Amino acid sequence: MTAPGLFDTVLLDVNGTLVPSVARPPEQGPALHRFRALVRRLTAAGVRVGLCSDSPLEQLRELGTGIGLEAAPGFPVIAENGNVVADGAAVRVVTPFPALPQVRAEVERAAVAHGLRRAADVTAPEFGGGPPAPGTWAFGANRRASAGVFGPPDFVRDAARCVALRCGDDGVEVSVGLSPDGSCAGIHPYAPAELGKRTTLARLAGERGRRVLMVGNSPADWIPGVPGVACAFVADDSVPDDVRDAAWYVSPGEDLEGVVDILGRVVRRAVPRGAARS
Repeated sequence: MTAPGLFDTVLLDVNGTLVPSVARPPEQGPALHRFRALVRRLTAAGVRVGLCSDSPLEQLRELGTGIGLEAAPGFPVIAENGNVVADGAAVRVVTPFPALPQVRAEVERAAVAHGLRRAADVTAPEFGGGPPAPGTWAFGANRRASAGVFGPPDFVRDAARCVALRCGDDGVEVSVGLSPDGSCAGIHPYAPAELGKRTTLARLAGERGRRVLMVGNSPADWIPGVPGVACAFVADDSVPDDVRDAAWYVSPGEDLEGVVDILGRVVRRAVPRGAARS
């Protein structure tokens, strides 16, 4: 458990954290207004609030600006499951994916076998997008060093299996993750999938002695044993008891309500008593 003190950076997961696991854009309601007020107070206290997600950078920047973070690129973003890092205008890929063309070709072969037609690249529902039309499939838009695959669950599962088998035969290290309903797969150039986020947060915390708080909703957001990195969780049954016991804080609130609760605790440590509220 991280000792009390000021965090320099707070990174928020998106699916199941800022928005429900049944993804949709954040609702314009009281919780979002409280969220924005807390972000303003943290920013004034020198705490940067950003996003950390499997999603692509462009969508995360648009989402962050829309929910009240600084105007992009003013807030930090860790995209594509830790593999793309944006801090200001600088963007870097942590682990290149030279096998990406071959991975995409394997997905395309699976689509042909399923009799599906490729549609234009799509964005996820939390960014205002939607699934491909019936009889079609699509890659996820704007990915630099990973692949997102959207379509009928039987095709997506088969494509994920084919990619894993082909990469295994070729000695290419990848991780392949499926959404709970099987309609989307994420393919990354390292295994296990958690390695990307862990490596990037460790590097971020190591820069100038930063203290980072990762806010999520599942074991995938648990980064144990990394100096300078603490974790907090919104309410979710998937977080096991040992993780709850070791976390910086676990909120009883779900989704955005839980995020607001967690940010409120950070504010109480970061902002002196009596400081003006925005």
